[in-house]
Amino acid sequence: MSPESNENTTPGMPEDLAARLATMQEERERLNQIGISLSSEKDLKKLLETIVLETRNFTNCDAGTLYRVNFKRNVLKFEIMQTESTGYSAGGTTGVKITVPPVPLEIDGQPNHANVSASVAITGEVVNIPDVYKAEGYDFTGPKKYDEMTGYRTESMLVIPMRDHTDKVIGVLQLINALDKDGNRIPFEEKFESSVRSLASQAAVAINNAQLIADIEHLFKALVVYTVKAIDARSPHTAGHSSRVAKLSRRTAQDINLQTKGPFADVHFSDDQLEEIWVAGLLHDVGKIGVPEAVLEKANKLDGAKFTLVVNRMNSIRDMMVMRARLRNVQQGQSEDFLDEQLQQELEEWKTELDFIHWVNKPGFLAPDKKESLDAIAAKTYMDIEGNDQPYLTEEEFANFSVVKGNLTDEERKIIQHHVVATSQLLAKLPFTDKLARVPEYAGSHHEWPNGKGYPKGLKGDEIPLAARIMCVADVWDALTAQDRPYKPPTPVEKSCEILRSGAKFNEFDPDVVELFVGHQLWEKKPGEITEFPDAESH
Repeated sequence: MSPESNENTTPGMPEDLAARLATMQEERERLNQIGISLSSEKDLKKLLETIVLETRNFTNCDAGTLYRVNFKRNVLKFEIMQTESTGYSAGGTTGVKITVPPVPLEIDGQPNHANVSASVAITGEVVNIPDVYKAEGYDFTGPKKYDEMTGYRTESMLVIPMRDHTDKVIGVLQLINALDKDGNRIPFEEKFESSVRSLASQAAVAINNAQLIADIEHLFKALVVYTVKAIDARSPHTAGHSSRVAKLSRRTAQDINLQTKGPFADVHFSDDQLEEIWVAGLLHDVGKIGVPEAVLEKANKLDGAKFTLVVNRMNSIRDMMVMRARLRNVQQGQSEDFLDEQLQQELEEWKTELDFIHWVNKPGFLAPDKKESLDAIAAKTYMDIEGNDQPYLTEEEFANFSVVKGNLTDEERKIIQHHVVATSQLLAKLPFTDKLARVPEYAGSHHEWPNGKGYPKGLKGDEIPLAARIMCVADVWDALTAQDRPYKPPTPVEKSCEILRSGAKFNEFDPDVVELFVGHQLWEKKPGEITEFPDAESH
């Protein structure tokens, strides 16, 4: 024997015994390595696949099936199916759906001992069958029918319960067709029963841990989604905005992963990073929870009672014009209802001014000549019933009507812009996991511009994370094309594309992100439909 083979043996020990001890030691080491591998995998689907694969490798068998107990329905649900010789693999991360119906644990109120996997789940005992075609006590109609349909030959079978740390059976491993070194089907050796039972228990604990992590992550996502919906619901005009931005941002990042040339050829977002972008997109406007509804819901330059007050004042001014005209008529011996030239001129001017006030109250662009008309109205006064001169418009009303673009005053715009700071502050207080650690940074930077003229920090170029630059484009796109904004109709797609490309020319938006987004029409296409970056010459 070599020196290495004597490491765990006693001098003078027979070679066959030493060999057996060495094999046992090797198997223990393999079990330890498999256990470490299982405990380190947190993705439940990958874990289930790994359990079947590693157990098959350990026992050198051709096929394996993993069932999990559905306690609510009292059935065994197929999770993973693998057959090496046929190349068949289903469930888990394969994308192949298992269509086989679950195995009932009870039939007509009685335990289903006819099915070997169900029986193992019920009794918790290992079943080792050398040849299912010669076995008695179980109904193997299913495997035999499968063999008949596919030409496969199911022979040996080892079925193991998966017990968790509380000794509860949470699943069953079914191994099929042990193989010798030449690939011939043989019965499963009894020595595997104890080892595989131990391995199955480790797997059960790993499954429970992975399921717990998955449940926690699902709960977190559900809380995020419903929190965002609650915030969006404050304004029916922005409902769905955050979800759309999240989807567009993730879709853009997924499309970047497909690029093999151009500026994104070397960029790749992992699955965790894609989820991080999605969550940041959902939460990008969470700071709006602190924005007053009067600003958040503002549809015109003056809304509700504030604009009604202006209209009522104008109507009072008209009534006083008529009253003065009647007084003149009485003094001049005319009928009270006589429409003199002065009143006629005053009413025409009043009507023009009222129509202008209705027009200027709508969001839009206030050209210089229109601003002069507004200034002229604001300079006018009228005499109230107490004989005091009053302005046609108050300072607040004039300031609102004077907004050159949109419908928000500078002060209101600062309030809206502060939502980004509030978003960062709110999210910074949340205990995000490591794989979501950059959510506050991404969400808090989605209004930064590459030219440094964005807010709140005035970041430039690559100081802005690519994920935030993606989110900026998605946010602007949805704001332009949204069907539910009260202050403007949706901007047509072609015009929205022009606006994005125009902004990209001035480095307000990342030019590469804009070209990818517009060139691949990502607002309507799923990732993968276009895989190459558009040529610059085509624009």
